[in-house]
Amino acid sequence: MNIDDLDGLDEVTRKEVEELLKVTREKNRGEVFAQTQFKIYDCLLSVQKYDLALDVLENMKESDDKGYYELAQMNIAVVKYYFKDKVDEAYEIIIELFNRKSWVTTIISEYAFKFAKDYLKKKEYEKSIKLFRLVSDTYLYETYCYEKINSFLLDPENETLGKNFIELLDQTLLIVDILKLDFSQLSDTEKAPERKLAHYTGTYTTEKLLAVDKDQGRPSAFRLNTINNVNDPSEGQLLSNHLKGVKENSFYAPDFDEKLHAFISCFTFNHDSLNQFRLYGKQDNKEASGISLVFNQNFFQEHSSTAGLSYVAFKDNLQKNDTIPIHKSTIESPKEKIFEKPVERIKEQPVMRCVYLDPTSNYVHLAQRNRLTFFREFSDETIDIENEKTSKAEAEWKAYKNYIDKKTKDFKDAFYSLKNIYKSIVKENTRISDCDSRLSNDIEKLLDEILLPLKYLIKHSAFQEEQECRMIYITSLEDPKVKIDFGKFLYIEYEADVRDNLDKIYIAPAATQYQPYLAKLLCKSQNKHKVRIDLSNNPYRQT
Repeated sequence: MNIDDLDGLDEVTRKEVEELLKVTREKNRGEVFAQTQFKIYDCLLSVQKYDLALDVLENMKESDDKGYYELAQMNIAVVKYYFKDKVDEAYEIIIELFNRKSWVTTIISEYAFKFAKDYLKKKEYEKSIKLFRLVSDTYLYETYCYEKINSFLLDPENETLGKNFIELLDQTLLIVDILKLDFSQLSDTEKAPERKLAHYTGTYTTEKLLAVDKDQGRPSAFRLNTINNVNDPSEGQLLSNHLKGVKENSFYAPDFDEKLHAFISCFTFNHDSLNQFRLYGKQDNKEASGISLVFNQNFFQEHSSTAGLSYVAFKDNLQKNDTIPIHKSTIESPKEKIFEKPVERIKEQPVMRCVYLDPTSNYVHLAQRNRLTFFREFSDETIDIENEKTSKAEAEWKAYKNYIDKKTKDFKDAFYSLKNIYKSIVKENTRISDCDSRLSNDIEKLLDEILLPLKYLIKHSAFQEEQECRMIYITSLEDPKVKIDFGKFLYIEYEADVRDNLDKIYIAPAATQYQPYLAKLLCKSQNKHKVRIDLSNNPYRQT
């Protein structure tokens, strides 16, 4: 690129690029030159000069710096795909990067996954399948489903059914994204309303989570326990019943599935709830005798994570799931790679709000904070709105209510679409079942597998007061991460450390004597800020 190529740029961008062009390949070592080319590329991309931006990256050589060269190839593919409509050229670049086991493959998996879906819709199934298989380490669940859907698309008689399955999967993933907590919503400040979640437990468990075990050298791990332990007999049945139009309040014991068994941990927006202290925050079956552990957002997977849906591990993909390589991908050091060894604990997982349905009506409620929590948080603080003093708690509650109303509408719209697609597939399957029972069984199985991520997020409206959010992990009992204490516990351990991610602790009314002991346990925490320990604000007398 030379000065003449810069005609048409605004003055600021032109001057910046001219200065960067003084760094030449001949006068500067490879890495410095490569970094400068990326700065030029960023300048040109910001003003939508895509041809010039491509020229800059295509001028880079592997001999300049291998890491930056591969990063340049990735960006060339993205620009060609999104801005130049050169889809096949982008495809070839991506395939080449995977073939050479480039360090950028983890980053580019997000794009390759999108390309794969586009090829699927264009009926270019060979390219689609190839891309899906390349990104299967990152998109385990999605790849599993799309590959099964491909078998329907490749059959002319069932192509329409395959398209319906694609729509069903798209809506399922959309609903999961709607329900996944985004801890920074509404504002970028520390006061984002859903920035923290509470987990109620007993004092014995709390001590295990905070005290360093002498043999292990660290505290016990946080657990996700088997779904079989929950107190709601409708668990796992409400979604399918609702989609089938079953309106009744009686439930049966579901078939035990050892291949796809759910493990959950429950959280709530109500950090200091007397009812939840009585139900879950208790020790030795003594009501209101336990602890509320309030976690900050770092305990959970980020909402913006580029990884696929991580909490469903089909048996065929367990080995892949245990050995996923994690690459550093910053522009400062593209050649660094970190390969993590297989572990017996699961990595950070997303946390999602539950949806409460009434089986006998069309009532829908998304888990959320209640108005009282805002008044407890902001007390008598005031703010100026249109030159008038008003309650900060009330103002924050109204803004949050608008956010939740929008979230609820988004869910209802997506759920309505999902129900219609589901009905279309069931209707087609009814026709097929008369002549091909084997195909009909395959259809029913795929229906269940696609809806699996939503199965344990739909709860009975009778439990609405809990305002529950869940971390879920669905896997085979053959998974080595599944641990057992025979006759008592079946669970999976969570990698993130409890002590280092605590924001606050509430002590139940009948457990106040534990305050100094908890303070002692937290003395050696690596948490950058001091964890506050408060006694519950709720009055309660043991009877």
